[in-house]
Amino acid sequence: AILVNRVKAGWIDPMSPSEAMETELIGGRGSESVEPAGKYKLIFSDEFEVDGRRFDDGNDPRWTAVNKNDYTNMALHYYHSDRVKTSNGVLNITTMYKPTSFDSYEDSKGYIVVTHRRKGYSSGLVQTWNKFCFTGGIVEIRARLPGKAKVGGLWPAMWLLGALSRATYVGSTDWIWPWSYNKCDRALQKQQEINACEPNPHYGLGSSTGRGAPEIDLLEAMPGDETLNYGLQKPYFSASYQVAPGKLHDRPVEGKLPYRGQWYSKGLKFGANTTLNAFFYGTTLKHPKKGQTYIADAISANRHLHETHFDDFHTWRLEWSTKEGQQSIRWYLDNEFIFQVLPETLDMTGANMPDEPMHILLNTAVSSTWGFPAPCPAGCTCECFDCGNPKCACGMPQGMCANLPAYYEIDYVRVYQDMEDNSHKIGCSTDSKPTKRFIQGHLDRYYDYFNNERQPLKPLQHGGGSCSHHSDCFNNYGTQSLFSDSKCIKNKCVCGKETTGPHCAAFKAYDDQNWDVPYDLSLHSPFLPSSLLRVLIALIAVAIALVTVRLLSQQAARKAAALV
Repeated sequence: AILVNRVKAGWIDPMSPSEAMETELIGGRGSESVEPAGKYKLIFSDEFEVDGRRFDDGNDPRWTAVNKNDYTNMALHYYHSDRVKTSNGVLNITTMYKPTSFDSYEDSKGYIVVTHRRKGYSSGLVQTWNKFCFTGGIVEIRARLPGKAKVGGLWPAMWLLGALSRATYVGSTDWIWPWSYNKCDRALQKQQEINACEPNPHYGLGSSTGRGAPEIDLLEAMPGDETLNYGLQKPYFSASYQVAPGKLHDRPVEGKLPYRGQWYSKGLKFGANTTLNAFFYGTTLKHPKKGQTYIADAISANRHLHETHFDDFHTWRLEWSTKEGQQSIRWYLDNEFIFQVLPETLDMTGANMPDEPMHILLNTAVSSTWGFPAPCPAGCTCECFDCGNPKCACGMPQGMCANLPAYYEIDYVRVYQDMEDNSHKIGCSTDSKPTKRFIQGHLDRYYDYFNNERQPLKPLQHGGGSCSHHSDCFNNYGTQSLFSDSKCIKNKCVCGKETTGPHCAAFKAYDDQNWDVPYDLSLHSPFLPSSLLRVLIALIAVAIALVTVRLLSQQAARKAAALV
């Protein structure tokens, strides 16, 4: 039987154990090893104890499993929502060889071109986008990595992304990801859509405030058996802060360590068996229009992994401080310090530490850019990467096909915040960082019309799933009274007070605080450049002076006439 904790809070799983209700900081600002300080309260959790949960759009209040092609990162996979399920008390993301054929609607010089494509691998991505977001706090994820440690080809990840972007929906990321910059720079204005040069923005956004969707990667795992430059041995994982604007000139060469002063260094700290990630310094996001191409930097560290991380469960942890004067990001593995980024780290570009509402993503990708032979072996074209075609084997990691299917298992996800810290907030659209009206004003960026989607997220289905017995509606799940009032009535599930979803398999979840405020429809005064404003003030002063002189002259003339 599963013990139930009756703590009532909008995002807390009632099956979270009592010992999970609080945690303490492991590290302090500027130090990887200090005495624990500060009590943090649990504000979100998912223990995945209920087997048989599905995460199709509209099925779950916390998570959505996407069901679409991944156009990013030279992906070789297609994301299927049925690759993400709960079983044996864990969230299971399965990656397998299962070819998918589909019509891809692609941009070609301003025209949409339909191309029939085929991808050999099926995998899963689940996200809390536009459901649960938070600003600041501690994230803890206990997981077992997929496949074998020494076999490459898989790209499991756990990460955070700003609420203004939605992963794999590229229209939502252009000029938004991974910006965290709050200065008016005319040279960058075309590259950052929500920039600090706009004094009167629309959609309820703050005046002269730069916004974006930075990314924090708790883990991007690179399995394999090779030894890379400067002695880095696979398997390893990367912990990263990805941010724009990036460094424009004199960038390090990927695969080589930077010379002193060439790359971010101030405020960085590395734990044992951890080194600077010299294999990915960032990316250039190219756009056809002049001035719109920009660079995103990855401030990243690599930490060696062992077979135990693929055979057993381990805990990844992020401590993200947003408090003014104490901002920091710190990564841990099994409570061992890994990496640290501080505000002074970003002096090189003027970018900001993350302070946007962030959502959680879990996925396994397959990409020819991640763990595949590079450079391409002699005599191999490296033009195909398909387990069903023996001619492709030369360009693929050895043993990859035999490594499938592979299972990425997540035991739990928990988020904590300091209740005394006003910078810690729950919500995807908050008072200081509103997103709701911007998303509503650009809805087509957040769904794929050509994938038969007509809205970003379907409404949450509360019951209505087909059933033959009460047990089909999780009525007899364990011995838990939380499910006891869910019934099968006329072959349709009717959920009780605590549960929701088509078959009542998920616990209800919601924001405890609503940040939405009535929209101000009043007209703003027009914006005038300061130089023009000074000219206008001078003209007004001259006009007032001329009118004053004229009035004084008329008054003097009247007095003279009166004396005659």
